[in-house]
Amino acid sequence: MHDLGDSFQFAYHGFPDAQKSWDEINALPYASLYAQLDNGPQGFMVLAFAEPSQHTSPNLKWLSAKHEMIVTRSGRIVKTVNFADGNLTATQTDTPDPLSVGLTTITMPHTWSRKIDWQPGNHSGYLAKSTFNHVGAQTILVNGTRVETAHYRELVSLPSLDVQWTNDYWVNNSNGNVIKSYQHLAPHLPAVTLTHLKPYQGSDHEE
Repeated sequence: MHDLGDSFQFAYHGFPDAQKSWDEINALPYASLYAQLDNGPQGFMVLAFAEPSQHTSPNLKWLSAKHEMIVTRSGRIVKTVNFADGNLTATQTDTPDPLSVGLTTITMPHTWSRKIDWQPGNHSGYLAKSTFNHVGAQTILVNGTRVETAHYRELVSLPSLDVQWTNDYWVNNSNGNVIKSYQHLAPHLPAVTLTHLKPYQGSDHEE
């Protein structure tokens, strides 16, 4: 892990953006992604574990050299560990996440709900209601490579706190996977941009 060098710790300490060549990315035996907190520098993370879950997709645990961790499921951030400003500690739902079903297969607008826990403050069991909409076609750059995508936006509201925010997802037209996302974790916590590089081969809907 120390050989990776420019890991997600840089988002906290002001180092320059991590940037890997495609040769470096493909040479690693791990799935990988870039992660960026708010407007800070991007860091490079690798897949440390893929754990089965009660859902159709596994929990993917992305790790930095300093043990910051992001847990994703079907492209959604469901938990974080060791973030300096606080963490999303749990995500619970009894219904399929639209990201796991495949946003391109669902009639829009589409509604969904889940419960989230976060710290600091030991906030637990807050209902988060979502409405998804298709924004349109968009060409994005992934590590300098042009990718044709469908852009979707998720409006999230926490009724008990009268709080709202938006998340954005870019779905790769070639395979239907979420290749990039911009996701808020919880109230007063930073937003995270994920850009998937080398895919995890065992998932149907996550790069």
